[in-house]
Amino acid sequence: MRRLILHPHNLLLSALLVGAMLAFSSCKKNSSTSTPVVKQVLPDSAAGNNVVYITGSGLSGIRSIVFDKGWVPAPFNPEFNTDHALIFRVPDTAFGGPQHIILKNAKGDSVVIPFTVIALPTITSASLPEFTTGTQITLTGNNLDDVTQVVLHGTQDQATIVAQDRKTLVIQMPSTTVSRAKLDITNSSGTITTQQEFISVDNAKQLFTEDFGPGIYNWSWATVGISTDYAVLGTHSLKAVFASGSWQAISLHCDPTIDASQYAYYTFWIKGDPNQDVQVDVRSENGGTTQTITVPANVWTYYKFKTDFISGFPIERLDFQIHGPNGSNSATLYVDDILLVK
Repeated sequence: MRRLILHPHNLLLSALLVGAMLAFSSCKKNSSTSTPVVKQVLPDSAAGNNVVYITGSGLSGIRSIVFDKGWVPAPFNPEFNTDHALIFRVPDTAFGGPQHIILKNAKGDSVVIPFTVIALPTITSASLPEFTTGTQITLTGNNLDDVTQVVLHGTQDQATIVAQDRKTLVIQMPSTTVSRAKLDITNSSGTITTQQEFISVDNAKQLFTEDFGPGIYNWSWATVGISTDYAVLGTHSLKAVFASGSWQAISLHCDPTIDASQYAYYTFWIKGDPNQDVQVDVRSENGGTTQTITVPANVWTYYKFKTDFISGFPIERLDFQIHGPNGSNSATLYVDDILLVK
């Protein structure tokens, strides 16, 4: 039979090890179950992804952090925290405005801290780049649920908020005297100015909208007429059918002539042929350069050019010229809201 002999030195080492383990266990237990107390929060307001640093006691036992507006959890790693310090980031999904952060430990004890999340509106896209009085535009982005005001930048002209949620904002555009403007959008966190600029059709030089504008005449050399098949803002557009195999154009005759240098942009919409992409030369018959575009099939596409390519001379004709498709196929295009914009 084997005998186990314990050396006094081994007994002492074992006792010390057990004591240390008990002390560590006791320390961990106390820190994880103590009622959390907060002494300081730095900062007391911040935007998503910014770091928040909390000091106090009983913080190493925190197991959940929640922003109570919308009940948004903040991910964090408990191993990085001590009994006296807690660090985490404001979640980028947090709702903006004054609210509370709720800290809770494993035992269920909690502490509530006032905090303000800065969540400014952001706009990533708009359903339309232009408007008339009363046009509804859907803005897509983030932090739009608490927007309270939308104003044309540099004016007092305020849009009406029709509907909103976190990601979308539907507005009805106001009457205005400006040719184009960005939007100032205000929510509980502050005001931003959009990168997107919106054109007032009412205040532009209208070459064609619902009909040919004043002093604009149809001199097209293709089958071109006003149609109610499709439209962008109203109910009418220009329909053009191009026969195969030869050069043809939608041609707008201007009488009196137009000085394009008085305008900043030349804009229009084109709806492509149902079955094929079509290459179109956009030009003036009186000089300048040509903008060649490829119009995608069967969708409306918006085009906005600086007027440099048609400036420096009186414009008598503006053309959308194409070479008819090869073979027996024709091409059908719709053009709408042809504008010169200051």
